[in-house]
Amino acid sequence: MRIGREELEELRGKLEQLTEFIRDMEKGELPYFYHCFDTMKNNIEIYFCVGNDDIDDFMPVLERDWNASHRMFIGVQNYDIMENHPGIDPTVPLYFAGLLAGIGRYFESGRK
Repeated sequence: MRIGREELEELRGKLEQLTEFIRDMEKGELPYFYHCFDTMKNNIEIYFCVGNDDIDDFMPVLERDWNASHRMFIGVQNYDIMENHPGIDPTVPLYFAGLLAGIGRYFESGRK
């Protein structure tokens, strides 16, 4: 996927949805990976404020944070909503997975 300014704005919106969802689910202490997603969103906002047009130099920063959100043992892949919140609607984990997939598509290998 070719990343341009429009795609970066979409990614920022998806990250906002994801971080809002996590904040709503976890009323107390936020999981480690939340901070990675929040950092990604903030870095995109800074990128737009600075006004740099070279997205190819910026993408490695986002990829670093995406990879950090998937760290072994504390990453998002180990987060089990059903275990942490027994009795919630079974569609909630699917919604969460959809949010992650929407963001993950920006970091698929073969990006051009």
